[in-house]
Amino acid sequence: MISGSDHLREVFGHMGLSDQDIVALSGGHTLGRCHKERSGFEGPWTSNPLIFDNSYFTELLTGEKEGLLQLPSDKALLTDPVFRPLVDKYAADEDAFFADYAEAHLKLSELG
Repeated sequence: MISGSDHLREVFGHMGLSDQDIVALSGGHTLGRCHKERSGFEGPWTSNPLIFDNSYFTELLTGEKEGLLQLPSDKALLTDPVFRPLVDKYAADEDAFFADYAEAHLKLSELG
């Protein structure tokens, strides 16, 4: 069985995205929610899913909370030795998250 972090690297690595890109793009889950009919999961990742900020990372670090979603791919960011320091960095430094997210989002959008 492939680990969550290996799966993320496999999917995003084929697109030429780095570990930093993977974690930064995961922070996009600060907006919106999962819909059961599309994914089998239901709910938002953050307390205020209409605000783009670093709360995805701060919520991830505080652990599971009732009403907030944490998928296996989210939890993999906490257990991987390369991903975890990036989660910590983005939770502590919103400007760093914004800068790295913008760069990763640009790479992703240029894929076509």
